[in-house]
Amino acid sequence: MALIIENGTIVAGADSYVTTTEARAYASARGKTLPALDADLEALLISAMDYLEGKRSQYQGVKTDPANQALQWPRTGVYIDCVEIGANTIPKELKDAQCRLACEQASGVDIMPTKTGPFVTEETVGPLTTKYDAAQGTGTVPDMAAVDALLAPLFSQCGQSFTLRTVRV
Repeated sequence: MALIIENGTIVAGADSYVTTTEARAYASARGKTLPALDADLEALLISAMDYLEGKRSQYQGVKTDPANQALQWPRTGVYIDCVEIGANTIPKELKDAQCRLACEQASGVDIMPTKTGPFVTEETVGPLTTKYDAAQGTGTVPDMAAVDALLAPLFSQCGQSFTLRTVRV
């Protein structure tokens, strides 16, 4: 299966912001390893896209064409470093985050773990007591500090949670 790349022109059925070539270049520049087979890398990039789509409520602005675009980007009303970006722009920060997420997965990190199986609710070391509660699950959310740092400019204008912009007339 080939990826369908969103390039800012509202590509029908888009499922990625980066190509496998771009992802490999990102990983290589950082000494990271990605799968040799394109099909395996494509699966990681789509999973990374799922993670990025899950951040939809945190992104600045709104979809450029909500009725027709498959993904959250491109968007209007987005500022990076206090400068508004074009409504047809896919930010480098977003592309880098997708690549980084693919690298994390390739190194064995489950970026979107599920909560299934037993969960330890009690543990005693001396005479060994361990109790499990199947209802709570075992999934933990990984710390994605590198990804969060890449995405931060896309969440708030000028690196702040509140921005007031004035225009002199």
